[in-house]
Amino acid sequence: MASPQKKPDSAAPKRPALRRYFFDTEFCDDPEKFRCELISIGIVSEKNGKKADEYYGISNEFNLNAAKKQDWLQEHVLDKLDDPSTWKNLDEIRKGVLDMFEPADKIELWARNGSHDNVLICQLFGGMGEFFTLLQKQKNIGRVEFRDINELKREAGKKGLKLPRLPDKDAHIAINDARHELVCYKFLKNALRQKSNPHPAPDRNRNHNRKRKGRQP
Repeated sequence: MASPQKKPDSAAPKRPALRRYFFDTEFCDDPEKFRCELISIGIVSEKNGKKADEYYGISNEFNLNAAKKQDWLQEHVLDKLDDPSTWKNLDEIRKGVLDMFEPADKIELWARNGSHDNVLICQLFGGMGEFFTLLQKQKNIGRVEFRDINELKREAGKKGLKLPRLPDKDAHIAINDARHELVCYKFLKNALRQKSNPHPAPDRNRNHNRKRKGRQP
């Protein structure tokens, strides 16, 4: 005898069609392991009109000695990291990142020049397939799409368009860069709206007032 079909719970909240997340990673090349190692990751959710949720994790498992041999990395990344007592193991970082995600038909993961960032967030969970499967099973997310801020800049198509700048002292701190990507996203979306509507509708009230003034003796 077939088991009766369970009726859908009408009270269950419907998952939204889309959620956006903005993230950045800092990393080092480890020649001994022939791979990029995660130093830190920052991720920020887009919350329309609300304070964004965010997560920042610094790993205590990357090869610090190898990283210190890279002068650029020492100056621009390592010197800006929080106290080592706050660093986390990768299991803790995985949990922190996973906790950021909420159910949706689709999520977009936005980065800037994000080829390495995309690899590193997938690598954190064992690979792209494992990452996507985990999001589907544990977070009720239908599908995942990687996006790049530079897509919007190309779409805006304005020569000389300058994105908002992050001060050098704040740059290359993963959580700051993730927050800044959200700022750039909003900036470029506004530029695209202006491009699609370059001639705003005239203010009829202002024109009417001008006519009335012209009639006065």
